[in-house]
Amino acid sequence: MFAQTADVETATVTVVDNGSKDGSIGAIARKYPQVRLLPLGKNYGFTGGIAAGIARSPGRNVIFLNNDAVPQPGWLATLVRAIEDAPADVTSVGGKIVDMSGQLIDFVGGVMTFDGHAFQNGFRYPVGSRGEPQSGDELFFPCGGNMISRREAFLSLGGFDDDYFAYLEDVDFGWRSWLAGQRVLYEPRAVVRHTSSATSIRLGDFERGVLFERNALQTVLKNYEDDLLRNVAGSIFYAYLHRLHHYTTSRNPGAGELKREPLSAGAPSRNGFWSRVFRGRRPLATIEDPLTAMQFRAFEWIVTHADRIADKRAIVQRLRRRSDREIFERFPLHVVPTYPGDDALMSSPLFRLLRPDVASVEKNLDEIMRREPLSPRA
Repeated sequence: MFAQTADVETATVTVVDNGSKDGSIGAIARKYPQVRLLPLGKNYGFTGGIAAGIARSPGRNVIFLNNDAVPQPGWLATLVRAIEDAPADVTSVGGKIVDMSGQLIDFVGGVMTFDGHAFQNGFRYPVGSRGEPQSGDELFFPCGGNMISRREAFLSLGGFDDDYFAYLEDVDFGWRSWLAGQRVLYEPRAVVRHTSSATSIRLGDFERGVLFERNALQTVLKNYEDDLLRNVAGSIFYAYLHRLHHYTTSRNPGAGELKREPLSAGAPSRNGFWSRVFRGRRPLATIEDPLTAMQFRAFEWIVTHADRIADKRAIVQRLRRRSDREIFERFPLHVVPTYPGDDALMSSPLFRLLRPDVASVEKNLDEIMRREPLSPRA
């Protein structure tokens, strides 16, 4: 890393330690005494770590690099030059990310779905096999694991939302940048190699899944402009309910009772003394599947924090200088079957009736990326 700093006029390296227990703090202090070390004592997540690091950093520009990423020669100087030479309306520049072999794509730009999820274009396809933006091309969002931002602009837009902890915070920030009249550019010569999910996998698939789901909902609830939010809300919540229903009725014991028609045969008796005595001991159905619980937990967070989301939305909308329709003409929303049952959902007449009236494209997931095995969202 310090070989990179020789290529720029001034640079301060801040290492934020999110409550590690493996001796990292001592090892960094001994081996790299020039590092500005910031131990937080506990895990505040990616967003909390970034916020703490920026508060401690004196730089005009701030650069974010994941702990499981290795920058390639010239990376730092390329990012600094890209932001310094960029027009004043450019908030951030995102670099290129490849796997540790250098042969597979990790990030060369991404797309957002109508309901706030996002995917990396060409993820795990061979480098050079997919269309890739050129230097200076626009991105909807940079990847938080390899990006540079103008510090004051980053902070004026609210930075990464601390409530995200991890995942989709860069998508949310990219959207806020665009709606505020700012732009995000791409610089493919600023390359890092990355071990995908090397750190986040420690959270566990289902804990990560809760973050994915709640953060996607936060993103759309905060950022869609008023008329478009009302337009798209039906498709968002119908899709969420459809997925929750699919998991609940297909992955849990006793789920047949949940699908039974009113007054149909097989209804449990509610008359008589013994039925009243044992009613509380024999549940009609139980939730034992972690994927189902994941969906409920994510929505529980949204319900519990509804007022907070509304307050944040008001702040975001006061920043608006560009309409969403203009943004999505540049970066169309995607409709992508991702979950079990999504193919039926998204081809149904009701979903098509509810689809947002805004620029969008339909794709299947394999057209965008290669799925990793054991994904909680697969």
